[in-house]
Amino acid sequence: MIQPLQHPGEAGVRLAELVRALGGRLEGLEVSAERGLGGPLLLDVELDSRRVSPGHLFAALPGEHSDGARFVREAVRAGARALLAPRSPAAPAGAAAEAGVPLWIHEDARRVVGEAAALVHGSPAKRLLTLAVTGTNGKTTVVWLAADLLEHSGAHPAVLGSVSNRVAGSLPVPARLTTPEATELQRLAARHLAGGGDTFLLEASSHALAQERLAGLGVDVAVFTNLTRDHLDYHRTMEAYADAKARLFAGLSSGSVAVLNASDPASARMAEAARAAGAEILTFGIETRASLCARVLEIRPGDCSIVLDGLGLEGREVLLPMTGRHNIENAMAAATAAIAGGLSPETVAEGLSAVRPVPGRLQRLELGAGMPEVMVDYAHTPAALERVLGVLREALENRVSRPRASRSGARGRLLCVFGCGGDRDSGKRAPMGEIAGRLADVAILTSDNPREEDPDEIQGEVLAGMCSAVAEVHIELDRRRAIQLACTLAHPEDLVLIAGKGHETVQRLAGGTEIPFDDLRIAEEVFA
Repeated sequence: MIQPLQHPGEAGVRLAELVRALGGRLEGLEVSAERGLGGPLLLDVELDSRRVSPGHLFAALPGEHSDGARFVREAVRAGARALLAPRSPAAPAGAAAEAGVPLWIHEDARRVVGEAAALVHGSPAKRLLTLAVTGTNGKTTVVWLAADLLEHSGAHPAVLGSVSNRVAGSLPVPARLTTPEATELQRLAARHLAGGGDTFLLEASSHALAQERLAGLGVDVAVFTNLTRDHLDYHRTMEAYADAKARLFAGLSSGSVAVLNASDPASARMAEAARAAGAEILTFGIETRASLCARVLEIRPGDCSIVLDGLGLEGREVLLPMTGRHNIENAMAAATAAIAGGLSPETVAEGLSAVRPVPGRLQRLELGAGMPEVMVDYAHTPAALERVLGVLREALENRVSRPRASRSGARGRLLCVFGCGGDRDSGKRAPMGEIAGRLADVAILTSDNPREEDPDEIQGEVLAGMCSAVAEVHIELDRRRAIQLACTLAHPEDLVLIAGKGHETVQRLAGGTEIPFDDLRIAEEVFA
């Protein structure tokens, strides 16, 4: 474990001290023996040359789309005092040598970026309870629920993830990435600690884990929700995707806790990694053997009645203000993680009854009497779409057994507005089409975030899965018009799901263009 370096009266870390702590070799620097330190004083670590300021260490790493070595000259001109690279980049290294900037060569430079950033900021996460959640679906909900439980206990958590990043002393800011880069993670941890925060909660995406963004963080509680198809455009195979998730658990240590879904087969892979790291293992689930499990009494459109068993909560009945079995599972994950983090079972049980809705996750529009029920959800994978449509189908069936008053007396239908994103795993498009065509009564296929792909081609791949659809299928690639179409088609007894973008407030088009687009706000305008 990397320990904080001590610098009485001095901010930052000397380069030679970082090298001694983390390894590698230096080029272009003779280390002074004075005080055992040497080289320039480094105030921060940066991966983007455009964000370099005087006193920074610039990490020139190869990326998906460009190589940081190409931007060494810009970083030096901006004031970089040292460079970090996995190898000696020829021409840029010459420019660095001309400017008298030392080059730190480390074969595992991507991991070292996070560890160096942690040391520069005084290893802030070591003084915070750090909880990270990974899995295909449910990461955002589990993090938000865990934060609610911690706040209920009097803690002051930071929350980082798909919706926004919020730390103590600052307003929430929209998230650019599900998991920030390693350098930004350490800055956020330092800011949160300085603002009086005591816990640090984040979503750990598979991309972030594969790219070592959590290096230097030191996770105390790691949660695994589930593994279903997603991101195969990046990972290529489900095995590689699972391996990326397992990195979170392989990075734990003695005293850490792994919280795993007892019903997901991939949990065995995560447990293997956690045991090898010396971590304790707890499990959660619904009506199954687990450290903490829930028995379902009733699921209603807006809440669930459950009975808890395990971790000091035997026989405790809770009214959870969320709907659907997947959200009960998410709540069990958050509760198990909170108890693993030191909260009392009684505090957790009380907190579960008071958790708040998560933005863009089965978020209900308040439309008033005589209007259909309309919900917005982030479901953008086959498993997530199937879960959410299943929840809403169950809600409709329950309504049939207890009819809601309506002028027409007609049985309610389930309408689904959905699409698939461009430049992402195309293999999930046909399955999502099949699911919408099977579980909805009316499926309205539209555009999601097409990015650089042709929306017509995306639509064609989705339609390939709808050949045997039982739903009435409509195609409207203009997303606003698709929501308007749902409004036109929906009766007061119906339930409308607008899926795929959830909390997002922009639509991503070709050429990197982003236009304002918020499903929730547009639906409110249209249905009003």
